[in-house]
Amino acid sequence: MIELPMTQRHPEGLFLPRSYVCYRATETIQIDGNVDKPVWQAAPWTEAFEDHQAPNAPAPWRLTRAAMLWDDEALYIAARIQEENVWGSITERDTVIYEDNDFEVFLDVDARGDHYYELEINALNTVWDMYHPKEYHRRSCLVTAYDIDQLETAVKVQGTLNDASDEDEGWTVEVKWPWRAITEHIQRDHVPPTSGQMMRVNFSRVQYPTPEGEACRLPGSRCEDWIWNSTNCGDLHVPEAWGRVYFSDQPPAEGDAAVEAQAAPSPLKPPMPKERHVDDMVWIEPCVITMGPDPSDVEASPAHEVKLDGYWIDRYSVTVAQFARFLDDTGLDEHYCEMMANPHECGILSTSEGGYRVVPGRENYPAVYISYQAAMQYAAWNDRFLPTEAQWERAARGTVGRSYPWGEEALTPERANYDYHYGGTTRVGCFPGGATPEGIYDLAGNVKEWCRDEYHSYPGGGPMLEFVNAATDELDIHQQQGLNRELFSVRGGGFSKQGANLVSAYRDADGPGRWFFSLGFRTVREEE
Repeated sequence: MIELPMTQRHPEGLFLPRSYVCYRATETIQIDGNVDKPVWQAAPWTEAFEDHQAPNAPAPWRLTRAAMLWDDEALYIAARIQEENVWGSITERDTVIYEDNDFEVFLDVDARGDHYYELEINALNTVWDMYHPKEYHRRSCLVTAYDIDQLETAVKVQGTLNDASDEDEGWTVEVKWPWRAITEHIQRDHVPPTSGQMMRVNFSRVQYPTPEGEACRLPGSRCEDWIWNSTNCGDLHVPEAWGRVYFSDQPPAEGDAAVEAQAAPSPLKPPMPKERHVDDMVWIEPCVITMGPDPSDVEASPAHEVKLDGYWIDRYSVTVAQFARFLDDTGLDEHYCEMMANPHECGILSTSEGGYRVVPGRENYPAVYISYQAAMQYAAWNDRFLPTEAQWERAARGTVGRSYPWGEEALTPERANYDYHYGGTTRVGCFPGGATPEGIYDLAGNVKEWCRDEYHSYPGGGPMLEFVNAATDELDIHQQQGLNRELFSVRGGGFSKQGANLVSAYRDADGPGRWFFSLGFRTVREEE
């Protein structure tokens, strides 16, 4: 393959999303699958794709890269996919394309994470385009009826298709995605983009092993997922963990120093917290509060009153040192995952003697990669509970329904760790300006936190999923999965969460077995 210019990776040790500058096309792009055209040779190409669980997984053994351009009519995407045995079997549009090897695009146009588009294409140029009203882990279901109006795609094989007798070089993809099709579910003022505008984007490549001498998927095999920006959790549908694409009004040859600088910001230096006692708890008086609405899902989360007894809540999120003590004391090794050993993300090491130790300096960082079951077990070990959603929301919003834990003042990096401003988690208690009046820290940003409740609509709220073909026996597999997925409530956002979703009424959720790089917890005690 031809050597192409690459964008630069962020410095090691910092948890930052990859970024890309999408320049304006200088000529009309003919969509024919040929990415050797001068217009694509001039465009920057992404870094090589990585495993979807990187850095905690081996690097892909085949090369995949993508490029983007735009004009007033459309967004253009190109991909180079190295493959010695190119094959495809699915020919019907809007079927499950990832049962074949494929190339996928995820597009969060307004960069909020509330809703996004997805496009999949295989080597036969068969397409599956869809819209996601929310992330799957917030009880959502794809809208496969969405078809991109005047979509153009093309595939070109460097070798032979469905012929295992020779060795291929790979296949290439071109896409023309009209902006007007994007406005079907996105506000018009977001497209076409303005110079400096950012969208959250990811690219994926699904890759299956093949039987020797055959051009097909090995029966019963699982796929590899190689993506541009690792989500580090086994789930591609996490927009907060996607890469960032910044748009420039300049052609690639001229460059754009201002937008390029915007695309590669230096992380902020986190403040050092004052002396604190990480075991402290804060007493919350009995009260009646108004919960909701979640501004991202008003219909399912209407405002309603909740009466609460008094309770104690942790002043800080549970720390790395506290969770390591729990692992050592209980021997519940199933609640340790090897990602915790990463010193830049968590910092708990499993010792050869069967115990656990903390990477020096990580003691007072929040524990992450915590599953729901692990959080529940830790709380029980401490004679405590996870907070209910109502208890968590009372701690964050008070009895007056504050927008943020500190009040109504705007969200800034001086008050909270969010949207990768600090390149990872910070020590607990670093942001006194973001504390509640009672002195509870980090209820916005740093880590999002498990709550005890299952994730469902609030009382009086509409269904989170509502289908035209409402009879259960008529739902397709994706709709059934959305309805049946076991989810528990998560609140507070994390260092990777978009600022728009840091308001204290925002509701997140996840499956009980999820491990994630910005998912932690705190506990409550329910007696005075």
